[in-house]
Amino acid sequence: MPASSTASAICTAARLRARLLQPERALIPTFGNFALSTATMSPDDWWALDCRHGRALVESCRTGTLLVWDLVTGDKQYLPLPAHDCSGYNGAVLCAAGHTDHRDCHLCPFLVAFVFSDDRDFITSACVFLSETDAWGEITSIVIPDALVLPKPTAQIGNTIYFLLDNNSIIEFVLDKHSLDLVEEVPYTYDQTIIMPTKDGCLGLAGGERFNFNLNLWSEVASIDGVVTWTHLRVIELEKILAPEAVSACMVGGIGAHAVGCAVDADVIFIDVYPSIYMIHLKSMKIEEVSRRNESADNMFFLTQVSTLQ
Repeated sequence: MPASSTASAICTAARLRARLLQPERALIPTFGNFALSTATMSPDDWWALDCRHGRALVESCRTGTLLVWDLVTGDKQYLPLPAHDCSGYNGAVLCAAGHTDHRDCHLCPFLVAFVFSDDRDFITSACVFLSETDAWGEITSIVIPDALVLPKPTAQIGNTIYFLLDNNSIIEFVLDKHSLDLVEEVPYTYDQTIIMPTKDGCLGLAGGERFNFNLNLWSEVASIDGVVTWTHLRVIELEKILAPEAVSACMVGGIGAHAVGCAVDADVIFIDVYPSIYMIHLKSMKIEEVSRRNESADNMFFLTQVSTLQ
């Protein structure tokens, strides 16, 4: 008899050292019915790059090998990093079937989009791994002066994946055209920024102001003549919804609060207020603590999937 299971997982990535030369990130799963084996997958040995469509993309801290992990079945496929010299990189894992119903993505082939930058010539490149061919495709590149790819949450909108750069810009990788292009800079320089798709299918971002505990939400909006501009949607005053002791502890530490991830379908956003991770429900503005740890987090991936298992 087929059984319906609902599962969720949270993958967090610890704070990075400067210039991404020696990043230290860890995959920490919190799960319901996911087939995770912590006996063979120590959280200290892996860091999270992406989590989407029932799969996680993680990297070995020891060998640099990439792993695509089916969070429903527990299946794991290892793949080597493409030959490259880089100072910053990021990746995204997607279902390659091209459908909109992702309940059975664990039965479909997948692809991995990998984008990386070299700080010697500031060439940013991208390539795609296909599980059907078990190989990386051709590399496409562009020059973006003084910019490196950041290992921050990516945003998928249609057939395009967006990656955040460290110069306050965004790069887009169009999968069917196999092309890279630079999106205009984000509208304001925040202490911490994440990009995300909005519920209406546009590119959005959340930017944190460290010392006044404000979280700003923005969205790209296209005019009738096709000109795309950033629109400021709202300001979330975190000091009004966080417990006073949480604000005080964060201010004493001088770390501040910043966004680390989102779940668009669930209409929630995650913030790091050291030493805890909180989830904000954007409609009700309710806030709840979802994780407490001894280190700050840069990334958080939240996945909810309903799947049918035999």
